Amino acid sequence: MGGTSSIPFGVDFRKHLDEQVSKCDVFLAVIGPDWTGTKNGEGKSRLEDPRDFVRIEIESALKREIPIIPVLVRGAKIPDAERLPDSVQELSYRHGLDVRSGTDFHKDVNRLIEFLKQQVRGFSEIQPERNTSSKPVLNETKQATPTAPVDMVKVPKGPFLYGEQKTREVIDYDYWIDQYPVTNEKYRAYVLAGGYEKRQYWSDEGWKWKTERNIARPEHWNDPIWNKPDHPVVGVSYYEAEAYAKWTGKRLPTEQEWEKAARGEDGRQYPWGEEFDKNKCNGEESGIGHTTPVSQYSNGVSPYGCYDMAGNVWEWCVDWNDEKGGQRLICGGSWNFEPDFLRVSSRISYLTDDRSYGIGFRLVQDIP
Repeated sequence: MGGTSSIPFGVDFRKHLDEQVSKCDVFLAVIGPDWTGTKNGEGKSRLEDPRDFVRIEIESALKREIPIIPVLVRGAKIPDAERLPDSVQELSYRHGLDVRSGTDFHKDVNRLIEFLKQQVRGFSEIQPERNTSSKPVLNETKQATPTAPVDMVKVPKGPFLYGEQKTREVIDYDYWIDQYPVTNEKYRAYVLAGGYEKRQYWSDEGWKWKTERNIARPEHWNDPIWNKPDHPVVGVSYYEAEAYAKWTGKRLPTEQEWEKAARGEDGRQYPWGEEFDKNKCNGEESGIGHTTPVSQYSNGVSPYGCYDMAGNVWEWCVDWNDEKGGQRLICGGSWNFEPDFLRVSSRISYLTDDRSYGIGFRLVQDIP
């Protein structure tokens, strides 16, 4: 973050800063305690000043959807979204680097440098070679193996045993899938970004449904039983999950993609193996009676490292069970279902406009 000396005289500094940010592949927002308030989170924040250079640059990066890494120095903490102006509230949901003083300083900075090197290296290695002749050429540059997006895991292409009968099926492409169901914290960023008001994210059917019913947030959004930040978002219809997916640049999984991620290749009954274990998931037998943090059951992950693929919440898939009846398939079981429904091959169908407190979702992203 430079000072005013780099801005030419007479130039609108807002326009100048926006132009400079537009050139970034990754934006580092170096933030100290005076930008976000006092160290204990109280007092006036510089981010409340619409003329502050840091705020202007962050607003520009968010508007341009440039990845932002908050670099927190001298004990700074990012305030909760509610304490930030609307234009920079999404910053509250960006995972940042806390640069500590003393012997940890160089370790923290080196970790950031290595991360940035990987990003730049991955970007440069997939660029086509410049053609200096008049003839078109095919790009034969070897592509680097893409780095998995944050909180996603790779499911490799190939055969797997599918369904109740364990038939051999093949998915002939690699893909990434969310390691966890989408949480209230992640979904909140979409709500704050105006996702419910932006037509471009919604299908025709979804927009009609949302508009007619005046839908502006998930069904149980303000209920403290269901809205804890690290719990899966619930009370979302298929339409809402579909719109959120488009906002993130991802998509809902097919039920085959979902099942392979949940059980691997060997046809196991549960993500962890053949036998049910109430200590490895959140189902009816767990006796909890509501959702749990998505990272709670590390002993119940799938072969590829996915959490909560048995229990906690059912998850929307893109497949129809009855298109004429408006029913889509959901997978995985939830906190109030018995073990038989928590098997990875279990399926039930729900109306696309259903907003149950037992249904959430996770997303898939294609690997280029």
